[in-house]
Amino acid sequence: MEIPVKTTIEAVTVYPDRARVTCSGMSDVSPGTHQLLIEELPLAILPDSVRALGAGTARVRLLGVDVARRHYEETPAERVRELELEIERLNDEMRVLADEKSGWAAHGTYLDGMRKATAAFAKGLARGKTSIEEQAQLTRFLQEQDGEMRTAVRKLDVQQRELKRRLDKLNRELNQLRSSRPRQRYRAKIEIEVLEAGNFQPKLTYLVKNAGWQPLYDVRLTDGAVMVSYIAQVTQNTGQDWPNVALVVSTARPALNQRLPELKPWFVDEYTPPPKPRAKKSRAVMRAAAPAAPAPMEMPLAADAAPVAEAGIAVAEVMDGSDSGVSAISFAVSGNSDIPSDGSPHKTTLNQFSLDPKLDYLAVPKHTDAVYRRATVDNSSASPLMAGPANLFVGDEFIGRTRLDYTPTNGEIELLFGVEERITVERELVKRDVDKRLLRDNRQLRYGYEIRLANLLAAPVKLEVHDHIPVPRNEQIKVKLDQSRPEPTKKSDLNLLEWHFELAAGAKRTIGYEYVVEHPRSMRVMGLLD
Repeated sequence: MEIPVKTTIEAVTVYPDRARVTCSGMSDVSPGTHQLLIEELPLAILPDSVRALGAGTARVRLLGVDVARRHYEETPAERVRELELEIERLNDEMRVLADEKSGWAAHGTYLDGMRKATAAFAKGLARGKTSIEEQAQLTRFLQEQDGEMRTAVRKLDVQQRELKRRLDKLNRELNQLRSSRPRQRYRAKIEIEVLEAGNFQPKLTYLVKNAGWQPLYDVRLTDGAVMVSYIAQVTQNTGQDWPNVALVVSTARPALNQRLPELKPWFVDEYTPPPKPRAKKSRAVMRAAAPAAPAPMEMPLAADAAPVAEAGIAVAEVMDGSDSGVSAISFAVSGNSDIPSDGSPHKTTLNQFSLDPKLDYLAVPKHTDAVYRRATVDNSSASPLMAGPANLFVGDEFIGRTRLDYTPTNGEIELLFGVEERITVERELVKRDVDKRLLRDNRQLRYGYEIRLANLLAAPVKLEVHDHIPVPRNEQIKVKLDQSRPEPTKKSDLNLLEWHFELAAGAKRTIGYEYVVEHPRSMRVMGLLD
């Protein structure tokens, strides 16, 4: 016996690229074998993921669950049906208005015929069959009828224009919904064996695609602390609305293939240049001689449309799956959520926490005279931070956007909170000498730079300055840092230099360094001056 069961969605767990939906219903069952039919499941469902269970006062054995497509004469989605009926009603109104305009057009043709008969009216007046008063009355009648006709047609045009705008809007909405809610749906058939009559509440769980979430962050530097709002932006276009559901956001990624990638042999061989093409015509030769077109410029990715506003929703409960052997973190959103299937973003705050930053300032004077405010923090929250865009604030002032990389618990994050105008830096080339002595037929060049710093703040600051000297790519070119005042705190193998020091309030400081470049006199060296 087939028993239709009306279900409602109870809970949804959203993953980065899909979602798991749980729906349930209620049915009275009698002893015997039955098929419980759950209709109108979305096409975004993954059929292999459908699972059934249930409970109730009846003693029931679950025998199996099958999923199959069904075709409908009408679109099963309620909102789509409403739109279709509304569009039909507006089209009927448009036809009524068109009929009224046709009637007035026929009336206008009749009035035009009467105007064309003025010669006959003049003959009647000459023969004394009509009077001047009757002629004037006829003229007034024609004018009144003409004015009434034109007024009515103008009103009908306005009504038609308004109806057409409403029809266009409804058709666009209908087309959008039909793309995700076509006249095909899945139907689940749960086969059960009832041993004892009673009520039974079947519960169906399934995975759907066209759904997911991405992390967003508001990071605010205020009163010596870094405040982080961890926000989830949930979107879904599955063809099924999620009204008043218990929402869980999970960092798990079930889409990843669970099979270990297999390495193939990696072969290298001598490079063999391809044969040069033979020019067949002079036109081809001219094309080959023409300068190559410049490579297309890689465009930057579009930034988010607008800064993420604070959602003003209660913080979610963090559920760590490590106790059960699962490495993912889940967030149970407080209360119930409404997420329609229209692809619009739904933001909910997962967590809000304060981090203790290590504040200092960073200068790269070769590239800019700006000194950046930097905060280094450890992720001491209860959950890892997924990779995603972040809006940066200093107090209430929005200063820009950045992107956070994936940061595990206790991982380090480095953030730049704008420019500090009250710390100045200036870099200048102060020496450029050529040693004219002959040193084993080599030429020796000496360059010297000064970096001048000033702290105009009323408090001391920790400052980090980055610079570099050239790195030779030819073994006949030698580069050596000859002297530095003070010595760099760090010097890498690629000649990257760093100075770390504390600059007192109102203090000034100068960094000076010189480097020597030696190369054969016959060699022409490029890139010595920055």
